[in-house]
Amino acid sequence: MPRPPAWRHTLDEARRQALVAIDFYNRPGDRRSFSDFIVHIHLAWQNLLHADRMRRKVEIFYRESGGRRLFKRNPDGSKKTWDLSQCLKHEFKDSDPIKVNVEFFVGLRNHVEHRFQDAVLVATAAEAHACIINFEAELVRRFGAGETLGSELKFPVFVQSLSPSRYEEQRNLRRGLPNTVSNFIAEFQVGLPEDVRRDERFAYRLLLLPMKGPKTEADLALNFVRQDELSEEELRALLGKDGSVIVAEKYREAIHGNEMLPKAAAAAVERRIAFKFSVHDFTVVRKSWQIGPAKSGDKEQLPKSDSFCLYSPAFKQFVYRPKLVERMAEALDTPEKYQALLHHPPIGKKPM
Repeated sequence: MPRPPAWRHTLDEARRQALVAIDFYNRPGDRRSFSDFIVHIHLAWQNLLHADRMRRKVEIFYRESGGRRLFKRNPDGSKKTWDLSQCLKHEFKDSDPIKVNVEFFVGLRNHVEHRFQDAVLVATAAEAHACIINFEAELVRRFGAGETLGSELKFPVFVQSLSPSRYEEQRNLRRGLPNTVSNFIAEFQVGLPEDVRRDERFAYRLLLLPMKGPKTEADLALNFVRQDELSEEELRALLGKDGSVIVAEKYREAIHGNEMLPKAAAAAVERRIAFKFSVHDFTVVRKSWQIGPAKSGDKEQLPKSDSFCLYSPAFKQFVYRPKLVERMAEALDTPEKYQALLHHPPIGKKPM
């Protein structure tokens, strides 16, 4: 039997470290250790990236400055391998949500104290979930479906009361975060672009909908679906079935009743200014402000859309709030401002 390549051992270690990290995260009570989760998921990512770079025969060792043939050495004389941050720089673009998510845990590693770890776990659960999903996705993408962790993991059995007292307990844990940790989380996230902060590869959130009734015919306890891929009829039919449904999606606000379709929003802007203002003009302005969809029919919104528009499943498009109408009217109320924003001279409205 041929000897396995050197990267095989490193890949096996990456998988082992990931499973250990997940085990520490899912343990109940005092056996759980969020700080150990962070340490082991850090090692899992580092070994995964080392293994792939070894397989591709590209650099993983630090070299002495000024001497490309000389390697930096550890105290035991072995060559010093790249740390995780160095690997991330070479494997992902700066704005990649996967890279940002791992960097979040690299930075968080030095801020977690054992006595506060439950509070940190509650505050960073979405990021931890994304970190594991990203690891599995990269593992399969780089080494094939045969390396998946899926065959060794099961959906955890847990007790999560949905009572108000349980919500209050979660809020109390968040309030108990040490200032150093809460400051790190806030400062890290405030520096991120909106599209990265909202990306499920940075923070993966779940909506759990328990359904009463006997088992399904397929004898599955869980059905996984994407709500944004279902029609209203399919969603109603699905929610009427027995079993539990996990819906994984980005958070999107619901419509409140005073939103407008693009034509109505453009007309509302025109009523507030002295010039003609078309639906095309409305689209030009909102896109320049990075609001709404990038193109007609998209469900994903541009990064500065929050509080200005909402996606309507009923209309299958975005609708716009009065707040955006007021902002546009204020930005177009003089010929000079109109010309600067739309790049063509305004046309006055005919007197009534």
